[in-house]
Amino acid sequence: MKRSKKKNPIEKKIKKPQNLVPTKQELREQRRRQRKANKRKRIMKALISTLIVLGICGVVGFGVYQAVNLGIFNVAEIEVIGNEIVDTETVIEASGINVGESIFLIDINQANYNINALMNLDELEISKIMPSKILIRMIESVPICAVNYDNKVYYITEDKKLIEDGEYLRKTDIPLIFGSDAVTITEIGKEVVVEPYWRFDTIMNILRDLKNDNNLEKISEVRMTEVNTYEIVTKNGTIFILWDYDNYIDNKAYIQNNLDKNTSNMIINLAVGTKPVIKPR
Repeated sequence: MKRSKKKNPIEKKIKKPQNLVPTKQELREQRRRQRKANKRKRIMKALISTLIVLGICGVVGFGVYQAVNLGIFNVAEIEVIGNEIVDTETVIEASGINVGESIFLIDINQANYNINALMNLDELEISKIMPSKILIRMIESVPICAVNYDNKVYYITEDKKLIEDGEYLRKTDIPLIFGSDAVTITEIGKEVVVEPYWRFDTIMNILRDLKNDNNLEKISEVRMTEVNTYEIVTKNGTIFILWDYDNYIDNKAYIQNNLDKNTSNMIINLAVGTKPVIKPR
C-alpha cells in the first residue's frame, strides 16, 4: 500500500508573477491625485506668500504712520537752484510750498503752475526728495536787457518777451534801458510793448549786435534822450552818443576798439559829423 506524500508545511506556495503594468484607468487616477496634490501645494505657497506680503505691508504701514505722526515726512528744506534773476525766497513763495507741511500733500503740478505764472522759464523741475526735502531746478529765459519804467524793472528777452518784473535790478550783466514813454505788458512770457516802439526797436537791434560780439556785459545803460539820440553807457563810464542804428553800424569798428581798450569816463559823440567829438565826463 502506497503512502500519500505529505506536503511540507514549511514549503511556501509559489505564485506565478502577476502583470505589474498599470491600466489606463489607474494612470488617470494617479495623474488626478498628483494634480490635486500640486494644486494644494500652489494654494499653500500663494497663501504663505500673501501672508508674508500682508505682514510686510502692515509693518511698513505702521512705520510710515508713526513717522508721519513724528513729523519725519514734513518738509524741512526747500532748495532752489538755477535762479539768477529772481531771488530764492520769491521762487519759494510763488511755489506755494511751505516748510512744515507733509511732503505727501505737496501738489507738484500746482507748484509748477504757480512758478511759471511768475516768470518765463526755459525749464522747471520740482522734485520730492524723501523724507523731507523739496528741490526746485530751473533754467531762466535769457534776458537781453531790463527796461526801467515807473519805478519798475522789466526783464525782456531778445524777442521782447517779458521774463519777470521787479522793483530793482537783480541781474547786473545786462543793460538797463531808460527813457521810455510807456511800457505795456499783458502777462509773463508775452511780448512787451515799449513806447516809442520804433526807438525801442533801434535799441534792440543795437543790443543784439552787442550780444553777438560778446560786448553786452560791458554795457550798463542805454538811454533814449529827449533830443532823439541814443546814449550807450559802458561800465567804465564812457558814453557813446548815436543818431540811429545806421549810425551805430557806421561806427561799429570804432566803438569795438574803445570797448577793447576799456576807454573810461569819456563822452564820445558819434552823431555830430564824420568824426567823433570826444571830451571827458
